Amino acid sequence: MRPTASAVAAILYLFSVLLARSEDLPHPTPRISYEIPREVDAPVDPDLNEIAVFDDYSWRLFIALNWPATSGTRGLPDTSKTIVDSCDSDCKVVWETWKADYELFEPNGLEPTEWASFDGFTPCRDLPFEGSGHTMILGSYSDFSDFNQAGNGRFGGPLVAQNRTYVRFEIRLNEPEYNFIRDRKLYRPGQLLTGAGSNLRFPDNCVAVKAAWKIIKEDELPAARGRFYLADVLSLDPVTNTFRVQKMGLVGLHIVQKTRSRPQWVWSSFEHVDNVPEPGAPALAGHHYSFNNPAKPQVLEPPAAPLPISKSNPPSTDPNPMQVIRIKKISESTQKTNEDYHALLRGTVWENYELVVTQWPKFPQPETENGAPFPGEFTGPKPMTNIANTTMETYSQKSAATSCMGCHDVARRKGSDFVWLLQLRSSGK
Repeated sequence: MRPTASAVAAILYLFSVLLARSEDLPHPTPRISYEIPREVDAPVDPDLNEIAVFDDYSWRLFIALNWPATSGTRGLPDTSKTIVDSCDSDCKVVWETWKADYELFEPNGLEPTEWASFDGFTPCRDLPFEGSGHTMILGSYSDFSDFNQAGNGRFGGPLVAQNRTYVRFEIRLNEPEYNFIRDRKLYRPGQLLTGAGSNLRFPDNCVAVKAAWKIIKEDELPAARGRFYLADVLSLDPVTNTFRVQKMGLVGLHIVQKTRSRPQWVWSSFEHVDNVPEPGAPALAGHHYSFNNPAKPQVLEPPAAPLPISKSNPPSTDPNPMQVIRIKKISESTQKTNEDYHALLRGTVWENYELVVTQWPKFPQPETENGAPFPGEFTGPKPMTNIANTTMETYSQKSAATSCMGCHDVARRKGSDFVWLLQLRSSGK
């Protein structure tokens, strides 16, 4: 029996509704501002495909945090400047003035200085206590942890660029997150409550960043100027085993913020466009990638993560470069948002950075649960789009279980509200 005209109409209407609900929300108009967005302008609706709105939020957050900072003050943008001015070599951006993790978790559980202070101990013992926070340092108190990627509550392996240098990693916290940990003395070993029953909850508008930096060798500097965000950094030289100033280029930036309507935090990840080629894209003749050789097979090499750098496995003086690939393509919607912001940032170093993924809780209530992260096997697009940053999650690209929210959900279950930093640093690691 043939369906009636009314039945056909009903089926077509239902199909159109389902199709419409699976489409992206409209792409917002891109904005350039020093103001940090405190919330995502999207309804909490698990049936909506909100990727365009969340990606726009990620870009606005990225721009605000990379705005030129007010000199001599922590965490304040210089409103007399523009995003173009952050390219100046003498100017730090906002997030670089935040407290580093080593300023909070100091040796022997010592009380860290207050937020506004630039005094403190650092991994570089030759640096005076007074005013040390004015110097950018990449280092750790033990086990070379700044040489290693994170890995589900433990340190993963290192990443070696094509120029045969180790990528260095750092973590910085904004004022609300820093003060929350400091005021509750959660920096002290044993102070953190553990177990699934813990009720530890960070306040809204806590923000943390994790950055990945590549050493820029002297012969690479002419090409890197104007293409990378560069910084002069005091870091450990594995050849001399001493700290010295090195020129670094930013290659990856994770940003995570807790908001009132998304208490499981919103996770935004950016990379430099020259890190690796997009999967399936033709090799560009003469194009240089920081972590990929187009002339070699496009597979991860080594195929499994190398052992973490540690005292028992110290860094090599001449490490072999690693072949890194992006396993899953960046979402087409995300690429559209990247193009919109690149058009506004034309002529700055920031047009050479791209958002690779935003992840957020599709089911954000109750706060005590994991929020059913997006993108995921059951709540994300099919086929699943990119879920990882190649500079920080090189070997965690295949499953949403090892994505930002998937990994940090283990920290939630351990009682620290998605924050691995407390589990790792307060235990002395």
